[in-house]
Amino acid sequence: MKKILICEDEKDLQKIFKFVLSKEKHQLFSAEDGKKAIDKARKIKPDLILLDIRMPKIDGLEAAKEIRKFNKEAKIIFLTAFEGPEILKEASKYDIFDYIVKTAPMEKIMSVIQEALK
Repeated sequence: MKKILICEDEKDLQKIFKFVLSKEKHQLFSAEDGKKAIDKARKIKPDLILLDIRMPKIDGLEAAKEIRKFNKEAKIIFLTAFEGPEILKEASKYDIFDYIVKTAPMEKIMSVIQEALK
């Protein structure tokens, strides 16, 4: 059983991820902004972090930077509604596993998550 931290400010999307991932019997945690994501990551030491790039208080890029200071092992998958080369360039600085465009089919999203959990 893996610990997964879902950091997403859109409550409906957060619920969808929790619902889909709960079928896999993982321990699920959530945060709705970057500050809470950092605090929870420090406390629970997750195996996987789904991290929205654009969030209130502290964005996902800054949160990843802070999380990497105390947790180099967690796999981070960025969630984004905006696809583009500038996002990839910026995200690559934080030793991420991958990134997912939120509008991708759920099968694709789950495939990336399953690969990260191996």
